[in-house]
Amino acid sequence: MILPNGIDLNNVGNTITHDTGIFQITESVGVAYEWDEDGDSTDESNRRVNEWLLHYMDAAPFHKLCYNSSISIKQVNDYLTEHGNDAALTVDPYHDMTPLHMLSMNPHAPPANTIAALLDVNMEVAIRLDSQGKMSLDFARNYNGGGLVGMINGLCNHIHAAFKCALKRKRIEQVD
Repeated sequence: MILPNGIDLNNVGNTITHDTGIFQITESVGVAYEWDEDGDSTDESNRRVNEWLLHYMDAAPFHKLCYNSSISIKQVNDYLTEHGNDAALTVDPYHDMTPLHMLSMNPHAPPANTIAALLDVNMEVAIRLDSQGKMSLDFARNYNGGGLVGMINGLCNHIHAAFKCALKRKRIEQVD
């Protein structure tokens, strides 16, 4: 798995930077770093966290793909084509997050297009809450500013299109 911030899971000395989405996930499931008297993480806790990370998202491959730093719109579209559009609504077994939650936490994701690929499938993914009561918009605000703008734009376009359809139906009803 490729993680942001130059994290090399094969190097025991590296730790996940505080205030990242993946760091919060590790802490919330109880796989946390232990600190020595100098304030450094211990090698053993680094090994445990890194080992857990390597297998964390095996049960949720689309989520794993969406947190990859080299994610592209083609990969998202290919995954949806192969596994069906319902894959956008799948939730991970740990925090009830959708792939869009993971994509929103990924500061390296190309925001507008990849997020649009998921929003086009189903608008519900943008407002679905995770186990902490957060939407993808909350994560994008903190980790992926471009993604936040992309989601807001997608939601506005969806609302605008729905409004136009409603007006068109109203005009047809008035004519009949």
